[in-house]
Amino acid sequence: MRRIKRTEAIADDLVYTQVQTDGGPQIMLTLLLHAASFWLAGIDPKRVREEIRPEILRYQREVVDVLYAWAQSPKAHVGLAGLVPAEQISKPLPPADDADLDTWRDYHRQMVVWIDWQHAIEAWRGSVESRLEGLEEVTNLIPEILERLGPQTLTSDHQRAVQKYVQHVHKLTGKPYGIIYESLKTTFGVPKYAAIPDQDWPRVVQWFRSQVEQWRKK
Repeated sequence: MRRIKRTEAIADDLVYTQVQTDGGPQIMLTLLLHAASFWLAGIDPKRVREEIRPEILRYQREVVDVLYAWAQSPKAHVGLAGLVPAEQISKPLPPADDADLDTWRDYHRQMVVWIDWQHAIEAWRGSVESRLEGLEEVTNLIPEILERLGPQTLTSDHQRAVQKYVQHVHKLTGKPYGIIYESLKTTFGVPKYAAIPDQDWPRVVQWFRSQVEQWRKK
């Protein structure tokens, strides 16, 4: 979240949305799909799980190739990089059969300009289609990579909150820290509490509340 907010190009694509969870409606930050490809390109492969690292690297290398191709190709917003006039060129009308030689020569010069323009347009269209195909291949990787990344695990703030909750339960009940952590991990089926999906945070809070309520009933 902090990295996205620091990145001006996609900061506006991070929005608050209401989602339905087991604990009821929750407001959470959501990155629009429009910006997902840019976000994926900035992931540090060294900080992801080993099994998905090759997919991240493959995706990022494809992004490099596509961006390079785009940078080397004509730009439509600058008169097609000077290769194609920004204004459309109309096909000249042939002069009358009895027109003089100067008129015919001017007509043929205009035809050459028009034919060159048509040729440049076709070349530009071909480069655009090629770039779009490359972008489509990269975009097709996004759902697979997002699926392999799996759900977002507990944020650092939520992890610190878990530690405080554990301390609180320990002081109230006298249960050893290890027992509390093991019970929490077993409940959510994870090898370590930090691996709990962040979307389950309302359930985590409810779990700690239930621990306190059970102690009070005793």
